[in-house]
Amino acid sequence: MNAHRPTTVPRPHVKTAAGLDIRSCKSDAAGAMRALMQYMPLALAVRELMRMRGLADYGTLEMPMLDVGCGDGLFWEVFTKELQGGEPGHLEGLVGIDINRAELDLASVRLSPAGGEVRSVDISDRAAGADLHGRFKTIIANCSLEHVPKLEHAMHNIASYLAPEGELFMILPTPSWTDTLSTKKFLARFSARLAGTFAGAFDGFYQHHHLYPWYVWEHLLHGFGFDTEIKGLGSREANRITERWYPPAVASFLYKGLFNHYPTRFTTSVKNHYMKKLGKFLDEIEEGAVVHADLEHPEVIEYLVRCTLRTP
Repeated sequence: MNAHRPTTVPRPHVKTAAGLDIRSCKSDAAGAMRALMQYMPLALAVRELMRMRGLADYGTLEMPMLDVGCGDGLFWEVFTKELQGGEPGHLEGLVGIDINRAELDLASVRLSPAGGEVRSVDISDRAAGADLHGRFKTIIANCSLEHVPKLEHAMHNIASYLAPEGELFMILPTPSWTDTLSTKKFLARFSARLAGTFAGAFDGFYQHHHLYPWYVWEHLLHGFGFDTEIKGLGSREANRITERWYPPAVASFLYKGLFNHYPTRFTTSVKNHYMKKLGKFLDEIEEGAVVHADLEHPEVIEYLVRCTLRTP
């Protein structure tokens, strides 16, 4: 089925920045990684830098922009303060939405001084965000839509929020992302059921409702009225580093649940010391070796999907 074209045009009185150029990670991966590690666990920083590198191939992300499931706004704070010099108003035109009130409070503190806006909106509520229709040139869903039970309602809203010729970027875990974990590989030698139980614990912890291979996503998104371009993200080196740093990342996540921030005061020196061991990974970022056209590559753990609305 074809999605209808939005009939509401962007509000003319809304002043926005022209866009965000995120290509700096292609020439200075170490600087980008160092900036990310100041604020978040190393395992998450590795993932975010891979995602940033995938998006960097598209150049400038146009404003106005909607971040679906913006969480605490940490990604944009890092990007604005560290990678763009923190110019006032640089995030004008960015709207972050989420359903977690505590996360939105943090996001407001981080994004409002830079011109961003945060709102409590349930993307799967068909009646939500009526004033957002037709407004956004770019919509980003960074590892958020796989957590939404009512995906069809979310995609209906997203299609209506896009401006004509707008772009949707989705980052989604692959259904086989846990196959790269060495512990699962070890358990699989003895019992496929035990290995599957181990992998299922991860997906249960992250509350993944939608884990599909790329061709299923392509089929679903076409049904929602989108044309798609899909790339794979991941590398053996990146996945190895991520797995090694999972335990402190989980501990940091639990700490954040109690104190509303990551324990960077206690971990920054350790992470900075580890920077000298990230040379191979950082080279892969600058060379683009973490981005794959081969979606069946065994180290691909996430999909980067670029979507545009089909013309009726």
